[in-house]
Amino acid sequence: MSKAERVVTLRNGTVVQWDVFARWSSHRQRMSLDPHTYRINWDPSHCEKMSAIVKKSYELGTRRNNWHYGAKNGQSRAVFTPKGHFGSIAEAARIYQVRGEQMRAWLADPLKPEFGFVEEEDALTKARLRPGRKAVCTPEGTFPSISAAARHYGVGERTIKTWIRGMRKTEFWYA
Repeated sequence: MSKAERVVTLRNGTVVQWDVFARWSSHRQRMSLDPHTYRINWDPSHCEKMSAIVKKSYELGTRRNNWHYGAKNGQSRAVFTPKGHFGSIAEAARIYQVRGEQMRAWLADPLKPEFGFVEEEDALTKARLRPGRKAVCTPEGTFPSISAAARHYGVGERTIKTWIRGMRKTEFWYA
């Protein structure tokens, strides 16, 4: 009697061993199983426009190349745990070898006072950092959110944001 191999088949057809897949972050697992760009067709003109925008931003020196992640992210909040202080939820989750969702649950649990945020957030800061959904005005009407506009136009959310920021800012803007 042989032990059956447990495997996961990703959206692109790749087969990965379960023990390897289980060590991936939740984001990597989700994007490998159900990527948000699945079945979105990027026509060549769109790709050429995006490439031109990136090249121009490098030439003008306006392209950011110091990405902010973890504690360097402006939306990140420092947390304290029994194992010490951490600059972000993600850092603490890595130390405890749990997913971010689990760490957030511990931070919100009143029965775990040893887990918490270093500083409480006032309402003004919370509204500034996480404003919620933004309505988007487009040539075909106003949509309640970026994701709704992206679904309507058959593109990704990032594309809508790019159109608002520069590529088509006369046609697309936040309401």
